[in-house]
Amino acid sequence: MGMYGVFGEHTIDGCPLNNKENRMAVIEGGPLFKQVAESAGVKVLSQYHSGLEHTFLWVLDAKDAQTVETLMIQTGIAKFNAVKIVPVFTFEDVIEKCKMIEGRS
Repeated sequence: MGMYGVFGEHTIDGCPLNNKENRMAVIEGGPLFKQVAESAGVKVLSQYHSGLEHTFLWVLDAKDAQTVETLMIQTGIAKFNAVKIVPVFTFEDVIEKCKMIEGRS
């Protein structure tokens, strides 16, 4: 399993606050997202949104990026959002990698 940052962005017109179809998708599908994710073997670690920026950042734990991609399509998230899936690490992991490069434990 690995951590993935899912960065999403939609247009002002596509924003669920401004678009009835997308709003209904969020109201109806949003509460089911974690359940669908878990059945796909994906754990939702966090979900953050910036309403006025029309962006979001979710952190998921999944076997691979393709699993996350499939989840974004199946749940309809990719229907009105441009989605970027990026492997991520904690800052503590970065510190430990730097120590290893320097030969420190």
